[in-house]
Amino acid sequence: MASVWLAVLALALAGPVPSALARARWPQRVPRAAIVLWQAIALAAVLAAVGSALAAPEELLRALDPEDREGTPMIVAVVVAATLAGLIVVRLVGVLVLLAVRTRRRRARHRDMVDLLDRAERSALLGQAGAKAVLRVLDGAVPFAYCVPGRAPRVVITEAALDTLDADELRAVLAHEQAHLDARHDLVREGFVALHQAFPVLVRSRQARDVVGLLLEMLADDAGRRRCSDAAMAGALEAFVAAGDTETVARLERVRARRCGGRALATGTYLAAAAVVVVPTVAVVIPWLSEALPAAGVLR
Repeated sequence: MASVWLAVLALALAGPVPSALARARWPQRVPRAAIVLWQAIALAAVLAAVGSALAAPEELLRALDPEDREGTPMIVAVVVAATLAGLIVVRLVGVLVLLAVRTRRRRARHRDMVDLLDRAERSALLGQAGAKAVLRVLDGAVPFAYCVPGRAPRVVITEAALDTLDADELRAVLAHEQAHLDARHDLVREGFVALHQAFPVLVRSRQARDVVGLLLEMLADDAGRRRCSDAAMAGALEAFVAAGDTETVARLERVRARRCGGRALATGTYLAAAAVVVVPTVAVVIPWLSEALPAAGVLR
């Protein structure tokens, strides 16, 4: 039954659980802990899928008479289990590697482009303005800012943003982008994009990828709030809000409301993340191993 329980768990962690967590509002109060919880759910889903693939052939074999388990049936069960689990792992690793290569090539081209289009005279006047990464200023009538992570990171901001933001708001924006670069939030995003692409279409969900992206933005907003103030971060977000931009609106409302979870909520979220991984291992995997290993002749 371990294979069935693990398969059900994998499907639940890939669909209903992310759907329920995505609708909750409390994770926005503790974005760092909430991201760890999302990572734990993703890890547990992969481990459950691999565990189900490993357990199913062995449990079918154990249903046979003891004398029929030796020799060829045992070899076939081991090969089938290893093949099923290997396919899951290889697909995930393959998607992750391919995504990493394509992303880094695209970033290199993007970095070259912003270097070429940079308003050098404006960048020189602005200096680094508190940013550790190289700052680039682009022409543009729409205020926005973003970062290009990697070995040679860039923080990109438009002239419209510079004309709109005051000094404190600009520092808050740069602190926001620098937080993304320092914490390598791009690697967290890549992991969830890879999981989204690697999962079968029937159980694939965009919710984890989208919600984690929003939580990462909120985590960087908190860096801007600490560096400057709530008012400065809210003013910057207000300048960047565009029609239909529900994500920035949610971030702006959070900063204005000064939502910040307490230590108890963060601790509870971290404990929940640990439980998502540990409880299935203790409740399902260890009992299965205690029966499977003796049956295979590994332990007597």
